[in-house]
Amino acid sequence: MRTRGYLFALLTAAFFGAGAVLANRVTADIHPLLTTELNLAIGAALLACWLAVRRRPLVPRGLTAGDWARLGLVSVLGTGLSLALVITGLSMTSPVNGGFLIQLQGPAAVLASVLLAGDRLRRWQTLGLATTLLGGLLILLHSPGQGFTTVRTGDVLVLAGALLAGAAYLPAKTLTARIPAVELSHWRLLPAALALLPVLLLAPGPLRWHPGPGTLLLQLLLAVTNFCLAYLTLHLALPRLRAWETAGVLQMEPVFTLLISLLALGLTPTPLQLLGGALMITGGLAANRPDRRAAPAHGGGGLSQL
Repeated sequence: MRTRGYLFALLTAAFFGAGAVLANRVTADIHPLLTTELNLAIGAALLACWLAVRRRPLVPRGLTAGDWARLGLVSVLGTGLSLALVITGLSMTSPVNGGFLIQLQGPAAVLASVLLAGDRLRRWQTLGLATTLLGGLLILLHSPGQGFTTVRTGDVLVLAGALLAGAAYLPAKTLTARIPAVELSHWRLLPAALALLPVLLLAPGPLRWHPGPGTLLLQLLLAVTNFCLAYLTLHLALPRLRAWETAGVLQMEPVFTLLISLLALGLTPTPLQLLGGALMITGGLAANRPDRRAAPAHGGGGLSQL
């Protein structure tokens, strides 16, 4: 069971890592808000079709008011707004920068556990968080001597989206015990798509839309992999692993982003960015390492029990 959990988490990392490159390419021809809406709607529709074919309920049953509130938080803020920020940011920065900065959702999940669940940050977790933040700083600097003049608006947007996604990690973990994976994935995407519609209607001026056949194919690939399969594999991994184990595997996302950027786009990160990426991955793994001295998980909300 745990082996399958690690496999699902690794697939999620691969999907999200590739998605940073795909989103960067698609948004050259399609406005970021439009592609976000398309991704959410296509993902929700595919999952709804799967539920219908399997004759499973489209609406989760037996949820409390608190469950619906958590689901709304995870969907609208942790999915819809988060992805709108990330995809908009990826259209304004390089996929290498974006792929690495998205990893800050892992440390954000740890901090959310400390602030919201009252967990205590261990020494190695503090060191890991500091190392991850240092790595993100080196990626933003790009090259020695350039300073923060190289920081782009896209970098800031990706960072904000990653922090929102990380904050939603804990309520999503809670919901996996109440809602089956496919239904949870569907209900993360559907309300997010509906919430984004008024934003599109109120957006000033025409939204960019001039995709060719190649862009449309990449758009469909992005929707299927990142907005359907990725959420499905994530919600299949969470019940099989503890939260810190899943977060640790997801630190591999930049590896897939970097490989695809090198192979498909010929983008080469600077040595400072490579060092920053290595620090982010190392720090993320350290921040999500469990407390071996903690009691076995049976109630409570400590980091080691998530």
